[in-house]
Amino acid sequence: MECPFQNGNGAELLIAYGSRELAPEAEATLERHMIACAACRELGAAQREVWDALDSWTPARISPDFDRNLYQRIAVEERGKWWRPSWLAWSWRPLMPTAAACLALLAAFLLKSPDAQTVLDPHTAAPKSQIEQVERALDDMDLLKQIGVEVPAETPAVREKL
Repeated sequence: MECPFQNGNGAELLIAYGSRELAPEAEATLERHMIACAACRELGAAQREVWDALDSWTPARISPDFDRNLYQRIAVEERGKWWRPSWLAWSWRPLMPTAAACLALLAAFLLKSPDAQTVLDPHTAAPKSQIEQVERALDDMDLLKQIGVEVPAETPAVREKL
């Protein structure tokens, strides 16, 4: 006989052998093979031990009112859940680290954004815009002089603003 593990049905054959579900001819053929093959002999013996232990096992007795007690406990559990919506049944624990990470990112973006700097420090934003306005006005005046348009004379009030 060819080794059952070489043709791919070794596990099924040895499980059937251990549970004593093989036909007598197939069992005799497998036992002859197991004399020559040590791997199949060990697995066959292990399967027989498992099935013998399962056959000798006796389950515990179930009380006569087991079904009644079981259904009663199920009914009590179901009555206790009337106030809790189904979306609250899952755990909040996995959400806590995610929420903390989102809050940290939000805080970082709010504190590091360029708009936050101008909002936090209004004194630095105002002179910069005034300087830009003065520069534009001077550039416009130079352009007007080059074109030949007469620029009005400076008055003391204009000098004080500059």
